[in-house]
Amino acid sequence: MKVRNVISLAAANLGREDLVARVEDCAAEPFGELASLLRCYNLVENEVALDYFPLKKDEEFETDGVLPYTAFAFAPSEILEVTGESGSPLSYECRPDKLVLPKNAKRVHVFYTYSPKEKEWGDDAEIAGRASVRLLSYGVCCEFCLTNGQYGEAAMWEKKYREALRAAGVRRKRFTVRSRRWV
Repeated sequence: MKVRNVISLAAANLGREDLVARVEDCAAEPFGELASLLRCYNLVENEVALDYFPLKKDEEFETDGVLPYTAFAFAPSEILEVTGESGSPLSYECRPDKLVLPKNAKRVHVFYTYSPKEKEWGDDAEIAGRASVRLLSYGVCCEFCLTNGQYGEAAMWEKKYREALRAAGVRRKRFTVRSRRWV
């Protein structure tokens, strides 16, 4: 799925045939409302990837006990597991700029989630196959309406977006506080 396809469907959903035609004709860097739609797409993809369909990666590193986040192929958002050469879990500590591992760990596998990179006009979506074009276009419509001050329409698109997420089988974790009991 191409970013261009999601933006084209979002423009069609908004009833902006002028933007649909410009999406089809645009070969260079987008500007104006098309740039705004691209920015909205990046916001929606980031939200979906971080909150609903985490992008996961497994990498192997040579280390001396300190692993800077810049060594990763993608910027990690959460470290899920670190294992040694034998496959046994290792203890680790997440710092703001690095991952601290035991000194005796020479070769490690790190399993982590990451946020997607910002997309350009002709790029492929990283969450393709997990989220549909329709789901992403609803989110783009909502963000676009919000940026243009169309709050009533934004609420309608937000509702459609959340329903599409629910239809995709996604449930966001809800935190509840237990009621207090007096003894």
